Amino acid sequence: MPTDFSNVPLFDREQIELLREAMGPEDLGPMLAELPRHAVQSLDAIQAALTADDLDQTRRAAHVLRGFAGSFGAARLAAIARAIELECPSVAVLRQCMPALVETIEATAAAIDELAATAGMAS
Repeated sequence: MPTDFSNVPLFDREQIELLREAMGPEDLGPMLAELPRHAVQSLDAIQAALTADDLDQTRRAAHVLRGFAGSFGAARLAAIARAIELECPSVAVLRQCMPALVETIEATAAAIDELAATAGMAS
């Protein structure tokens, strides 16, 4: 189970471009601005499940995170959520992914403004 996801880009540029084309740049920026809030909500759910030593609930929370992160084009966040959902055999192993998850949520939030600027979106 990998704990280093630095080789996965923060964003899938092709997915972002598809979203930009479908929604328009004026709507994509505000949508992406919601990503950190949703990610933190999922992080809170994952941490609560870990506190309860509930592997199934942790996997369900990771599944939700994986779905919206992938839809938003947040590739690294989706990859970590996928690993938590499908590759962690125990709560103890899952806890090893938490630093990468927290760091990636922070990096993704910080990169949204830069992404918006390079993709010609309003944020």
